[in-house]
Amino acid sequence: MLIDVHIHLSSPDLVSDRRPYLAGEPGLQALYQSESAKLVGPEELLADLDQAGVDKALVMGFPFSRLDNARRYHDWLLEECSRHPGRLVPLAAFDQRADWAAKFSEEFLKSGGFGLGELCVYDEGLTPMVLDNLEALASICRDKSAPMLVHVNEPIGHKYPGKAPMEIGQIMELVVRTLGTKLILAHFGGGLPLLACLKKEVKNYLDLVRFDTAAMPFIYAPQALRVGADILGADSFLLGTDYPLLKTSRYLKFFETAGMTADETDRICGQAAARFLGL
Repeated sequence: MLIDVHIHLSSPDLVSDRRPYLAGEPGLQALYQSESAKLVGPEELLADLDQAGVDKALVMGFPFSRLDNARRYHDWLLEECSRHPGRLVPLAAFDQRADWAAKFSEEFLKSGGFGLGELCVYDEGLTPMVLDNLEALASICRDKSAPMLVHVNEPIGHKYPGKAPMEIGQIMELVVRTLGTKLILAHFGGGLPLLACLKKEVKNYLDLVRFDTAAMPFIYAPQALRVGADILGADSFLLGTDYPLLKTSRYLKFFETAGMTADETDRICGQAAARFLGL
């Protein structure tokens, strides 16, 4: 079974004309201001999933700051996913700093949403206020047995759209403050798995934490995944493509180059997600 835990799905009106959505949406502007940044609707997504042999996909939108945009998009998302039960699994993405974030999360999960994510703050990273907000949302997810997928990124290296100012210690604080919640840290957890060999300080907190592979081929040498799997085990990593940024085939090649065994690749590509998320 192939499961992709990190896919960005656009509604037809967003695909046809993104401009009405951009006003007052700094998170959306950061990545999709340019028309060259691809947005994909459900028909194209499903065709690509079929071609890649992906059985289930966690689908999400964007870090909406405006409540009207968040409601319009997520009403559509829940309806669209209900047309493909078990295939498309809906997560709620929004700016967690919004004063309506907690209530919106509860309503979304009550209405059939599976979890929250990708929760992103690109302009300030994991500041104390952002961590407070994420801790509160994690509590909601924990009470509903729902997962939470959070954007984190590496603190060094080249700049790119969507890269937040972030330190590895802030990522670790997020882990500690959300204990008990099923947490998926995007983008290889900003490199946190590579520090899990520290005695007690990291590994002991990771029982309910998983790391997705979104954008890894752009950021990490393949050996990073090999080292991470040697430290934590392949089950700690989940296939996330960040589609439409990259497709599944790019990751399968990345895993092969990393020296992952067939069994490890099977676990990363679906078995681990099925167990962790109950899919």
